Amino acid sequence: MTGERKIGTGWKVIVVLTLGAAGFAVFPYFSFDPDQSRVAIDDSFSWHYPLLLVHIFVSLFALLIGWLQFLPSLRAKRPDIHRLIGKFYLAFVAIGSVSGLVVGMYTSSYIKQMAFLTLVALWLFTGWKGYSAARRKKFDAHGVWMIRNYAMTLVAASARLVTPICILVYAVGHRNEPFQGVEAILEHVLEVNIWLGLVVNIAIAEWVIIRRLTKRKM
Repeated sequence: MTGERKIGTGWKVIVVLTLGAAGFAVFPYFSFDPDQSRVAIDDSFSWHYPLLLVHIFVSLFALLIGWLQFLPSLRAKRPDIHRLIGKFYLAFVAIGSVSGLVVGMYTSSYIKQMAFLTLVALWLFTGWKGYSAARRKKFDAHGVWMIRNYAMTLVAASARLVTPICILVYAVGHRNEPFQGVEAILEHVLEVNIWLGLVVNIAIAEWVIIRRLTKRKM
């Protein structure tokens, strides 16, 4: 019972933080107005903004339902619902990955472009490994790969959460230089926040996996 309470508390913290960050990131796109996009839209590619919307909203759906897979009570009492949620979640991941791959190729910054493409590749790979493990009834491996996959899903939120840290580091590192303005600082910070969010999430996911495996051996 204590272990379940700890898991529940941890997921509540994750859900609250990620929903807040994701809500802030997604809000401008509810207007369906390209002028409100936080991503520069390439007018030469008419499908850029529609595919960006697909990527953003299906990724949000994946984030919203993904954490339900890790509820021990749901897996134990309603495995049918667990499987159904998993199918929807992986469908959202697949659609979000493919649309994200196209959108990433039209990102103006090369550093951002490589960050998006790396994230998409890891998102697809971990999702496929999780799915194939479940199909082979390797449920321990399935759980491990789905932890890694959901960590990729959460990068969209964690990249926003680490942005203040990036700004602080930039300000300290450039304290002797003239102030360039908030937009100039953000231009530098937004080049690296996705990479930092990715590294942080991978580290946390591996820590969770090692902790889980250690407890099972005790």
